[in-house]
Formats: sequence, C-alpha cells, structure tokens
Amino acid sequence: MSKVDSTKDLIKQINGYHAFINRSGELISHFSRSGISTYISPASLTLLGYESKELIGKSIFDFCHPQDQYLLEQIFSPFLQSDTEKKRTTFRIRRKEGNYIWVESTFIIIDSEELFCISRDVTEQKVIEEELKANQDKYQLLVDNLLDTVGIITLNGIWIYINEAGKRLFGTIRSEEIIGKSFIDLFPEKERNRIQECMERSLLNLSASLNEVTILRQDHQTKQVELKFIPTIYKEKKTYQVIIRDITERKKIEEKLQQTEKLSVVGQLAAGIAHEIRNPLTAIKGFTQLVKENYTDEYLSVVLTELEQIETIINDLLILAKPQVEIIQKVDIRDIIESSITLFHSQAILSNCEFIVNINFKNQYVVGESEQLKQVFINLIKNSTEAMPNGGNILINADIVEDMIKILITDEGVGIPKDRILKLGEPFYSTKEKGTGLGLMICNRIIKNHSGSLHIDSKVNEGTTVTIQLPRVP
Repeated sequence: MSKVDSTKDLIKQINGYHAFINRSGELISHFSRSGISTYISPASLTLLGYESKELIGKSIFDFCHPQDQYLLEQIFSPFLQSDTEKKRTTFRIRRKEGNYIWVESTFIIIDSEELFCISRDVTEQKVIEEELKANQDKYQLLVDNLLDTVGIITLNGIWIYINEAGKRLFGTIRSEEIIGKSFIDLFPEKERNRIQECMERSLLNLSASLNEVTILRQDHQTKQVELKFIPTIYKEKKTYQVIIRDITERKKIEEKLQQTEKLSVVGQLAAGIAHEIRNPLTAIKGFTQLVKENYTDEYLSVVLTELEQIETIINDLLILAKPQVEIIQKVDIRDIIESSITLFHSQAILSNCEFIVNINFKNQYVVGESEQLKQVFINLIKNSTEAMPNGGNILINADIVEDMIKILITDEGVGIPKDRILKLGEPFYSTKEKGTGLGLMICNRIIKNHSGSLHIDSKVNEGTTVTIQLPRVP
C-alpha cells in the first residue's frame, strides 16, 4: 500500500470518529501548512469560547501564547518536516475571554498541504504539575540553605546528592568530590560497623540515629556529628536520606562547662583546705616564735623558714578559690627567673640535672605579683627535673619579642603524647603517677591573671618545651 493510500484511509478513520471525539470534549481541527484553520469542531465553544465559524480561516499562531509559538513552528514549518506522521506537543492557547489554557495537541500530517489535529484541555494537570514543581523548588531551596547536612545515599552507601552545608562540613567546594563516593569511607574505620548497623536498623524502624560520631574531612581534620537515616524514595529508587548535624562547637562548649564546674569544686575545696591548715599553722608559727625568743637553737630558724614556705604554698592554693593578682607592682622578670633557678641548684645536683641559662636582657619588667610568678617557674622547673629520672639538661631561654617577654623552659625528658597535651592544666589530670594536675592549672591561672600565655609542646622520648609570654613594661 502506498503512502497516499495509507493517508486516505487515516482520513476516513478520523472522519468516522468525529462524532465520538466531539462528545468526549476534545477539539478536532484541520490546518494548512501555514497554520490557517480549515475546519474546527463544535467543541471549540466549550473549550475556547468561540463558535467554529469564528475560527475558520484564522491562524493558529494568532491564538498561541507568544512564548510557545516556537513549538508550533517546529510542526508547521516545511523546513522542519520529518518522516514522522504524528507529533504531540503541549502549548498555551488564548480563549475568547482573553485568558490562556493549556492544551495537549496531537498533529497528524495528512499530506504536504494539510494537518489534522486533536486537542484536549490539560490546564488542571499543568497547574498541578507547576504547583508540584514550585513545591519542589521551595523544598530544594530550603534543603540547600539548611545549616545541617542533608544528603541522599543508595542502599549500598553511595552518595547521589548532598546540599551546600554538606560540602562545607566535609571541606569541599564541588559536589563532584563527594557524589559517587562511598558514604562509609568518610568515617574512621572504628566507626563504620555501628554506622552500617544503624543504616540497616533504619529500614526496619523507618528512621535511626547515632550520636557523637567522628567524620574525616578532606583536609584531614575531624568533626563530631550526629547522624540520622530515613528510608526514602529518590527518582523511583529506594534510598536513604541522611541528616548530619555538626556538634563540634557544642561539644567544646560542654567541655568548657564541665571544666568550669571542676574549677568551681576545686576552688571550694582549696579554700576549705587552706582554711583548715592555716588555723593550726598560725598557732604552731606563733609558739615557735615564742620559743625562739627564749632559745637560740639554729634548728628553730629552719622550722620557721619551712613554716613560712608552707604558708606561701597555702596562699598559692587560695588562687584557685579566689584568682587575682594580690600585690600589683613592677617586678624584674630576670630576678624572678634567677631566684627560682637558685632554689633548685641542690635538687638539680641530686637529680643529675644541669641548667643552661640564656637570658638575653637586663632590667626587663612586668606588672604583677612576684611571688606568684616565682611559683610558676618553680613548678615548671620541678616538672622538668621529674621528667628526667636519669638526668639531663634544662635549657632556660628568655628574649624580647616586640612588646612581650618570651621565656622557654626545655627539658630532655620522657615527653608527653600529643593526645594528652590537650588535657594538661585540667584539674585532677596529670601525667605523673601521683600528680593531681593542680600545679599546671595554678600556673595557667597565674599567667592568665598577668595577661600572658602558657603553651606546651612535647615529643615522646625527646623532651618538652614550655613557652611563657608576658607583656613587658618600660
């Protein structure tokens, strides 16, 4: 059968179905190749508000929405003809009242001069689609601007979507650096089993979560996060929606609150202990002084000296309860360092330790309380000698760096592991077997009260360096 015969048969079938199609509310029309209507079915009145005769001889382009005319041009243009006899498109057409409706039209090419068209109103469907699209856009905008990470991963744990917050969390700029990669691989190996179990559990309970999970960023930094898995459907496939909340800062705040609570308890404890010791100490000191007035035994002088030292230590302990600089005056930091070293000369000889001192200035002053600063250097030098059970060198360097006096105390001791350095200075945390952690905490408090800083660097089996910086005054 030739193409012409086939087309004639198609026209007969179309004409035979005119009555049925008109009853169904669909619009039947014939157009020339230039878009001029040669036939319009009576359904035009219901669909467009026009009588059929009002549309005969009119161009379809006169009624088509300007933004959709290119769709019709692809069908009516003789330069865009193809072997396809049937084409379908959706466009907006103007009604008699002036409003536009959406129609879905199927164009059947009858021959080189004429097209047959069946159209139906799909306005309601398009409105629903546009509402869905608008809601999707709003949801996408919301997800992209959330502070929490929202992502989609496959059931076997491959990223297929991540929002902007997720890229920031993992330390990346482009989504491509995450999409297609394994979700599990972004976590340390020790975390992976419980994450996998949580994902599987979410399939049974519709959602599941994990607290305090560590993630690995692209820059090798770590973050503390909370995870939540929600089974969902994404692009007609079963997937997980994962929500990740960064709790790193919250954990730091919680730790600071715990530290504050510890300091509060230690302060109360220190005040109580100092009070209980000071009462009998006052009596002992008083009676010893009375005895000394009547006897000239040299041992009584030693007793009084030691009692005064105990009293000094008690005053230092009270710094925990009431941290403040008690007697503010301009003091020579060189004198304080040298007097602190002098106190340890005999102890250093017994411990087979040697001081190497390099103070590159004279008459440099800080504003503060000399006895408290001396207590800092005594504590730090004592720590250095105890860190070298087999002896070694203690290097003490002091220099002027801009408006600061920088003092370094370096030993050749056993060193401190990196993970333990961060906790140094916390109450009751010590690297010593019988240590309380109060010594470094007191040192930190005194230096901070003098507007300075204290920093510790250490390497295991190589030694430790404590750096103190204090603001100098003329």
